[in-house]
Amino acid sequence: MALPVLASPEFMTEIPSTKQKIKFRPFLVKEEKILYMALEGNDEKEIQNAIVTILSNCIIDEDVDVLRLTTFDIEFLFLQLRGKSVGEKVELLMSHSGGKCEHKTQVEINLDDIKIVGEISDGKIMLDDSIGVKMRYPYIHDVEKLSGDDTMSLFNSLATLIEFVYDKENVYNDFSHDEMVTWLEQLSQSQFKVLTDFLSNMPKLSHEVKWKCSKCEETDSMVLEGLQSFFT
Repeated sequence: MALPVLASPEFMTEIPSTKQKIKFRPFLVKEEKILYMALEGNDEKEIQNAIVTILSNCIIDEDVDVLRLTTFDIEFLFLQLRGKSVGEKVELLMSHSGGKCEHKTQVEINLDDIKIVGEISDGKIMLDDSIGVKMRYPYIHDVEKLSGDDTMSLFNSLATLIEFVYDKENVYNDFSHDEMVTWLEQLSQSQFKVLTDFLSNMPKLSHEVKWKCSKCEETDSMVLEGLQSFFT
């Protein structure tokens, strides 16, 4: 006789970039194992893959493609998922930066206090009075491409994230990656900066942590950004 199946509770949340309401269930032990194995390996790519797998398993709505969600969508949704699966609080070890005291103090953070900071743009950017571009925010598989700090990596990132160019009469979306890189090279410095600002100002998880050192008793604060900051 087959063993009985335990029912999982369902919760509602909202995808930040689209405002779509979705249902999800807490992750199970098998999925928690995937996460812990990735964290133990300390490999960023493996951690990303684990998060994608867990979200894909736990989001109930079939029309949600996790690979097509923005990075800040994924960070927010995973934080929601973690809160309902393990608990709303997480404990971190914090230490003074650049100070004489290197003691680590255990600090408790409520996951409900962590918010997405930054305005969510529709991605339409005017470069002059008549020509504009439509950009998208990075998906999780774009992160590796965006990690380079050289000039060519920046051009490749922007070329990847521009969905189309438009003017008063036409929309131009039939172009190769190399053609877009060449087009970007023709922009003025101010026009190019508007595009890079779109990436620099991208919404992200952010939370200021304040604590009092349990050894030297001095108070300190630190701004944590990005998902991994809250699980390190």
